[in-house]
Amino acid sequence: MASNLFKRYIWLADTIHRYGPITLAEIRARWRRSTLYDGRPLARRTFCTHRQAVEELFDITIVCDERTNRYAIADSGELTSRSITNWLLDTFAVGQSLHEARALHNRVLVEEVPSARGHLSELLDAMRENRQVVVTYQPFTGDEAFDLRLRPLFVKLRDRRWYLYADKPGDAKIKLYALDRMVNIRATDDRFTSPEGFDPAGYLAGAFGVAVYDHIRPCTIRVRVTGDGVKYLRTLPLHASQQETETHDGYAIFEYRVAPTPEFYQAMLNCHCNFEVLSPLHVREEMRRIVDGLCALYRRPVHD
Repeated sequence: MASNLFKRYIWLADTIHRYGPITLAEIRARWRRSTLYDGRPLARRTFCTHRQAVEELFDITIVCDERTNRYAIADSGELTSRSITNWLLDTFAVGQSLHEARALHNRVLVEEVPSARGHLSELLDAMRENRQVVVTYQPFTGDEAFDLRLRPLFVKLRDRRWYLYADKPGDAKIKLYALDRMVNIRATDDRFTSPEGFDPAGYLAGAFGVAVYDHIRPCTIRVRVTGDGVKYLRTLPLHASQQETETHDGYAIFEYRVAPTPEFYQAMLNCHCNFEVLSPLHVREEMRRIVDGLCALYRRPVHD
């Protein structure tokens, strides 16, 4: 019952966000077409209760224009900047669309996120209550799993894998742990306090990917992009800091304020020959070294 109520709250927020300003009659009509519809109409009292719950749970205020009796999301532009709320609404909307189009199940292919089925819910519960956790961790290197006592600070989804950022009691250095390498998680009764003023988004602002390297500092990297790569970057930026600083016939210059980590160079390689690092010189030289190494590898004869 609680799970169904939660879905109804998300449905209401998503419906008003997508179709608002919208009247209560229009909301009721969409409710009758929803997969959550249980045969009972959406009474005004129920609507008001759900509206209040949406505000308390998601910090989304539903306002009514008394002149038109239409409902809308207050500060809907600000909503797009709240990544977790927006992600939750987007995920629900896609899920509802797929559920309503069950006949297309073999024509809609999605990527699985295996780590989300593991220990994410336990970690989120521990984070909400600021509880330390004991994790049995099996890294890719090494044969034996080992136990870690951690203070879970925040989590991030990247490339179909969830990651935990945590430090240890008595050691404030934040480290990265993949959820799919966790064999077991146990929340303890020991509480912790997050570092004062700590901002997860700010911590990762200069990172490319998920890892933060103490010895690799962010710098301004200029990249020349040609052909269809320009359109690709305009629609799907590689990093939040991306800026198109020059536009020419056939190519454009993009700038990034990121740390040139191994993940950054891998991203450049994934973009093939449309991308050329221009500056700074040490980043361009490292990119050249990687490319030369690949060329040397493929010049070797293949032996069975």
